[in-house]
Amino acid sequence: MGTGDYQTNMLTGESTKGIVKEGYDAIAPAYLAWSVPRPTTTRMGYINRLFSLLTPGAKVLELGCGAGVPCTQAFVKQGFDVTGVDISAAQIALAHQHVPEATLIQADMMSLSFKPETFDAIVAFYSIFHLPKEEQGVMIRQIEGWLKEGGWLLLNLHSNEGNHMIDDWMGVKMFSSGLGVDGNREMFKNEGAMLKVVEDEVAVEKVGRLEERFHWLLAVKKGDLDV
Repeated sequence: MGTGDYQTNMLTGESTKGIVKEGYDAIAPAYLAWSVPRPTTTRMGYINRLFSLLTPGAKVLELGCGAGVPCTQAFVKQGFDVTGVDISAAQIALAHQHVPEATLIQADMMSLSFKPETFDAIVAFYSIFHLPKEEQGVMIRQIEGWLKEGGWLLLNLHSNEGNHMIDDWMGVKMFSSGLGVDGNREMFKNEGAMLKVVEDEVAVEKVGRLEERFHWLLAVKKGDLDV
């Protein structure tokens, strides 16, 4: 993503989510063609590690599944019971083509409602930072509730702080937001008290000529005896 700070009172959650939804709807085929050949080594490394921590049949929730490839598809091929969510209807339509085995939901992730301790793992790749930063901690708290004891959370967040609006990202306007690395860690302490972080890495990822820094976190939900 690019930069361009805005004052928080200039952007509302409703307006930014409309920007994200409309943007990903508009570029769905182009984004698919661009992203599928480029899963970064960082992301695939963490996904493979998560595979080793789960058993076949595990229930996995992916927040921001996009068109379902390569990640949703990879989880399905491992024999997991996958639910994918994306705010973009066009992305979900493509996901139905690529991963018909998955349960697919078109929704703002903040509007989701699942029973407590539903999932063995929840993943969010390049997605939670599309929420306004004020909502990201709330999302972590919801995720904590949806995870089973011993369940895993794998996600990445922005490493820089602030609201970021790009006027031309693959031809569309796009919004993202971050708390910064220290802010992300503080968010986990405040909103994910039952989540024990086992991996905390700021990684430089290269996609073609593009180079970006993301904050990766892998955490496990502790049991009462672990607190």
